[in-house]
Order: sequence, then C-alpha cells, then structure tokens
Amino acid sequence: MELDSDPHILLTNDDGIDAPGIRALYDALSSVGTVTVVAPDRNQSAVGRSLSYGRTSEESDDHEIDLESDAFTSPVPHTDHELGYAVNGTPCDCAIVGVKALEPAPDIVVSGCNSGANLGAYVFSRSGTVSAAMEAAFLETPSIAVSMDTLGYERDLEPADFEHAGEIAAALVDGAPGTGLFDRVDYLNVNVPRPDREPNGFAITRPTRIYEMDATFENGRFQLTNRLWQQMANRDIPDPEDTDRHAVLEEQVSVSPLRVPYEVVDTEPVRNIFDDIL
Repeated sequence: MELDSDPHILLTNDDGIDAPGIRALYDALSSVGTVTVVAPDRNQSAVGRSLSYGRTSEESDDHEIDLESDAFTSPVPHTDHELGYAVNGTPCDCAIVGVKALEPAPDIVVSGCNSGANLGAYVFSRSGTVSAAMEAAFLETPSIAVSMDTLGYERDLEPADFEHAGEIAAALVDGAPGTGLFDRVDYLNVNVPRPDREPNGFAITRPTRIYEMDATFENGRFQLTNRLWQQMANRDIPDPEDTDRHAVLEEQVSVSPLRVPYEVVDTEPVRNIFDDIL
C-alpha cells in the first residue's frame, strides 16, 4: 500500500452505526485520513460472512430473489447518517458497498471497534467484525478488524472507553503505507485489553485453534456452553503463549497478521478415492 496523500478509509462494524465503538474509531481515524462510514443500521453481531443478497428489497424485508427479473442484482437499502450511511444489511454488505460503490474507492477498510474480543480461529467466520475485514481482503483491499475485550467490565460503554482502540487503529493506518505490510498479509485482527487496563505492550499472535463449545439436553431443552469464555472469565486458559487469547489475558494488544482463507491441501487419499470412483 503506497499512498501519496492521506488515505481514504472505509469504516464499518457489526454492532451498528450508533454503537460507541464506531464513533470512537471515526474520531481517531479522522486525524490520519478521510473517513467514510458504511455500517449496519442495527446490531448485526455474529452474522458472520452472510449477505443480504436476494433477501432485501426497498418494499419488503421478505423479498425472495427472482433470477429472471432481478438478474443477479439485489438492492441494499440505506439511510443517510451523520457519520455516513446506515445500511439495512450485514457487515459484509457494507464492506462490498463501501469498496465497490463509493468514489473514491477506499485505500483501507477498518471494521470495529467491536464491544467484546474476537479471539481464536473459530470465530472468524462467525464474527461480523472480522468477517467485514475478511470480505474487504477478498476484494483485494487492505483491512483491519479491531475489537476490545469487555469480559468483566461492568459499566455501560461510551466512546471514551475505546480511546486505546482508536489510537491503535489510527497508528496502524497511518504507519502501514510504505512498509510493504499489506503486500505480505491481507488483513489484521487486532484485540485490545479492557478499557480499565493499561495495555502491557503488544504481541504478534496467531489465532488459537483450541475450541471447546459444549452442549447438553436437560429437562427437554438444548443448551450451549462456551467453555473458552468460561475459562477466560476464570483466567484459566489452555492456549499457548503465542496465541491471541493468551496475549489479551496478559493485557497486551494482540495483533494477528492474516491471509484470507482458504489454504488448499493436496492430499493423496482424496486423489485415490476419486481415482476409484471416476
């Protein structure tokens, strides 16, 4: 990413355009570039990489796509907002619209700041925050997902609580041009400690691959339990020192430099199976 002037920054999120985290990032990023916000008009947490394609229309949220009449095109309803555009859609809708429909096209996409950390490889296709950054990366636009740990933080969040997250996002956007960073990686997943904890430096991390969801059937009902968040709350985690979750519990800023999935593995057993059936 080489720039001759201040960058054009597309800012989105999954908590909704009125969330305090996006306001904080808007203010911080405005000091290093020109910011345009395209974000969901309501909370879209945990929608992953879903799109509204084929499910939205100006008239009805129940519209189903008609391939003949719609010709593979689906509207993305929006309203103007003081920060930019409030979209009746998902974070990935916002990333696509912001990268492809706006002029000038953004030099970089920032997604966040999410209320709650996004840690571990298993969350990437689930988190709307990370998914928006991943979507931009698939569209060959550098991107940064920014989230803040809130586990055990009891107060209602305000923009001021995201001050460290905003400073870090602005520093990354400002410092990346000319370094060749985004020649080597597609997007960054950044997690900062709770707002009442001073960051204890930073760590370059890999997303933990440990996954410990549990399910039970009790009294005629299914229940899900996230064992990893339970361990986080107890500060008793199984993750190695070089992982994102370990860094955040050490009150460090976790930065995971990532490439978009998915790596293809050439395996002889698969070849042998198809040799036998085809």
